[in-house]
Amino acid sequence: MRKRVALLPYGATVRHLPAVMRVLRCLLLTSVLISIVNFQLSTAWAQGTAFTYQGQLNDGGAPANGSYDLTFALFNTNVTGTALAGTLTNNATAVSNGLFTVTLDFSNRFDGTPRWLEIGVRTNGASGFTTLSPRQPLTPTPYAIFANSASNLSGTLPAAQLAGTLPPSAFAGYTNTVALTNGGNLFAGTFSGIFSGIFSGAFFGNGGGVTNVNVTNLTGVLANNQLPANTAFVNSNQTFSGANIFTNFNNSFQGSFFGNGLVGWVATNGTAIQAVSDHGYLLTSPQLVTVTLPASANQGDIIRISGAGASGWQVKENSGQSILGNFASYGNSSPVGSPTSGNYQDVAASRDGTRMYAVGNGFSGVQASSDSGQSWAQVGTLAPFCQSVACSANGQIVYAVTTTGAIWMSTNSGAVWSSISGSATNISCTADGSQFFPNIACSGNGTFRAKFTSSSISVSTNAGSSYFSIPVPSANLACLAVSGDCNRLVTGVSNGLLYGSANLGATWTSITTSNQFWSGAWMSQDGSKFAATVSNNGGTTGGLYDYAVSALPNTISTNSTISGSQGTAVELQCIGNNQFMPVSFAGTIWAY
Repeated sequence: MRKRVALLPYGATVRHLPAVMRVLRCLLLTSVLISIVNFQLSTAWAQGTAFTYQGQLNDGGAPANGSYDLTFALFNTNVTGTALAGTLTNNATAVSNGLFTVTLDFSNRFDGTPRWLEIGVRTNGASGFTTLSPRQPLTPTPYAIFANSASNLSGTLPAAQLAGTLPPSAFAGYTNTVALTNGGNLFAGTFSGIFSGIFSGAFFGNGGGVTNVNVTNLTGVLANNQLPANTAFVNSNQTFSGANIFTNFNNSFQGSFFGNGLVGWVATNGTAIQAVSDHGYLLTSPQLVTVTLPASANQGDIIRISGAGASGWQVKENSGQSILGNFASYGNSSPVGSPTSGNYQDVAASRDGTRMYAVGNGFSGVQASSDSGQSWAQVGTLAPFCQSVACSANGQIVYAVTTTGAIWMSTNSGAVWSSISGSATNISCTADGSQFFPNIACSGNGTFRAKFTSSSISVSTNAGSSYFSIPVPSANLACLAVSGDCNRLVTGVSNGLLYGSANLGATWTSITTSNQFWSGAWMSQDGSKFAATVSNNGGTTGGLYDYAVSALPNTISTNSTISGSQGTAVELQCIGNNQFMPVSFAGTIWAY
């Protein structure tokens, strides 16, 4: 016959009830004493989440002995609710003198909040469990209470025993010093907020999200790609989008500055330059330099040109572009005074065109004028007819060639003549009169020279060591005169027109409109003044034509170019609609 049992406090009793057919009908449980013996945090010993539970069971008022089946369930309330973990069953639990000990494991269900244990019991092998009431509270032992704070932790806590993530509240208001002494410390993620105080040691990682860092606390060198895109680098091209103010008058800037009216200079020895807006070009080539305007220019853009080279320069427009200004032009030139009748063969003049000399088949010796060709009289006693004449820039040194080819010279404006060895058909001399050149055109220092035949013109830029051909306006050329750098040229056609070029023959402009028999020509060193003679031929009456080229207002260059000699300069500004205008210049600027 089975007995009814009860789980009691030490010293409690339970009454015996009759059993029927060896089956435990019911269990009368009068009281229960539950205590936890040596219940400690499993993490302190690395033993998992199991703990030991010990109780006392009385049967019939006496301590029970034998085997009993026990169940255990964990709740967070003392009467209702749902079990926090599955029911644990301990079958055939040994009970000796009323005492039993079991090991329970509800996993990690203890977080410091109250817990109650619900126990069921039956005699070993019976068909059902009786739930004891009330549920028994699980309370910590005194040392477990002490373990609830970190103050009992001594020694080193192995990192392997730490799990989970500390919440932000764990660090809220933390003001004590954190010492990070390991140079290998690594912080990952986003750092935001304000860092204050002094940080020592080494910090590794990309530092993304760190703000309000004082640059005075930075050391070392940052790579260019680590800085913002708008950072100005000393050794790189700069783009400044804001207003830059320099208040120190001792600031010194080296190099060239370009853009928005700030024009830097580029020295070049080339002969073909594609101009860029807001650039200045210092042209040093000894040959004629062509500067082409930017194909697309904004209003206000600047182009500067300074002709340092011996052959000068020319500006070329793109299609649809034009240059408006006060330029000298052969096309706008006209004779000064009326032609003097006579069978003229050649003419020469001083730099300013005031002192003039003329020769021809219709009069003996050399005729001279001191009023730019208004009145003439023979100078000296040179009796033969002459076919060519030249003089220095001041008009004092004069050379003449007779129809027989003999060369004569005067050093006192033609008052006295002396014979010079050699022969020639045409003659020229340097501006100072120290050198003369048979059958060569020259009006400078002798470095630039030109010679011609009836169908060609060739120019030397190296004092005659070599020559190169330039375009001609027509065949049957009869005379030629050049400026000091040969950029400006005048040539006459026998029974044709008189032509002028301001760009070394690249473009020719007809100066006259009716055919005549041109026989001789002269040009000043800068090309701004020239003269030409016409010989008698059939019904054509000879004469002398004196021209003075000056800057004419509102000249528009659209078909080719403007140009200047060595020592001239121009600053062109785009005024809109593909039109440029000089805002400053030095020397005579030509257009054609």
